[in-house]
Amino acid sequence: MKSKILIIDDEPVLRQVLQYFLEDLDFEVVVAEDGLGGIEIAKTAKPDVVLTDLRMPGADGLEVLAAVKKMNEEIPVIVVSGANRLDDAVQALRLGAWDYLIKPIQDLGLLEYSINRVLEKSTLLRENRQYKKHLEELVDERTRQLEIRNHQLDTSRRQIIGILSQAAEYRDFETGNHFLRVAEFAAILARGMGWEEHEVNLIRLASPVHDIGKIGIPDNILLKEGKLTDIEWKEMKNHCQYGHEILSDNKFINSFINNDSAEQQLFKEHSESIIETAANIALNHHEKWDGSGYPLGLKENEIPVEARITALADVFDALSSTRPYKRAWPEEECLAYINEQTGKHFDPSLVEVFMNNLDTIRAVQKEYGSSEIES
Repeated sequence: MKSKILIIDDEPVLRQVLQYFLEDLDFEVVVAEDGLGGIEIAKTAKPDVVLTDLRMPGADGLEVLAAVKKMNEEIPVIVVSGANRLDDAVQALRLGAWDYLIKPIQDLGLLEYSINRVLEKSTLLRENRQYKKHLEELVDERTRQLEIRNHQLDTSRRQIIGILSQAAEYRDFETGNHFLRVAEFAAILARGMGWEEHEVNLIRLASPVHDIGKIGIPDNILLKEGKLTDIEWKEMKNHCQYGHEILSDNKFINSFINNDSAEQQLFKEHSESIIETAANIALNHHEKWDGSGYPLGLKENEIPVEARITALADVFDALSSTRPYKRAWPEEECLAYINEQTGKHFDPSLVEVFMNNLDTIRAVQKEYGSSEIES
């Protein structure tokens, strides 16, 4: 396909000479006798190169240069001027001219060289733009695929945690949405403490499996209606250690990892982070701020913060929900108990965050039901 050259010059003889010369070089040529006409032709003809005089009536070469640049800055403009002034050349080049030739052009080979050079540069710029656009499209598509995949992985993790949580609840006859409420309460507390959103999502996923270790408690103890004996209570407390062991076993995660691809490693890293957090919560959610909890007797900041958060969320939901063995406490009784246990069972700073977010917590209770709080 021939390259199209637009010649804009108010000298008829020069226009004709340039036109014949360029047509002999197998270029397609269109001409205009002044700047305004050249601008209009450029709009429709879409030239590959523009040759323009500098001094013309109506619109000069600098105006042509500005107009063409506004249409498409990738169209090369070569200024051909009879005014041999350095200032004119500097101004033209500063405004975007690709080359500047002095007329009369004694050697038309110089014009041929200039045109071929700017065409080559223009082609490279166009190819680079197209390549960049193609890369951006590839990146956009890859990003979209990764977002879909990350969403799928996140959904899978949520489903896995949800299944484990429900398994623990069915084993202990918990209310159906207990694990959902605990997850949301924990997220509210974490956000209230200024955690980043990814950290909030992490504890939302990990906190519901705090009682997964109850799967390992015998029925005669777990389902016993009366008071447990000392021996039975000792065994019941082992559910913290059982849960930690269940969640710390990497066989569950490793079964999904068949090679070292970046995507599978990402899944492994995210999953391990969730499982590690969940294991810490399972082990430590019965520890108390004053050190009177179990299984390790940790106190204050020795207790992982995710376990402290889950402990408060879990106790509040247990108190405020109806269970087969108890009624739901009215809200004022629940809050009075939490205040009474501040500095004993619960981290005082977390209790403050809890109280400051009561409206949000009530909204969660309303959304997930099963709570029969009397406000």
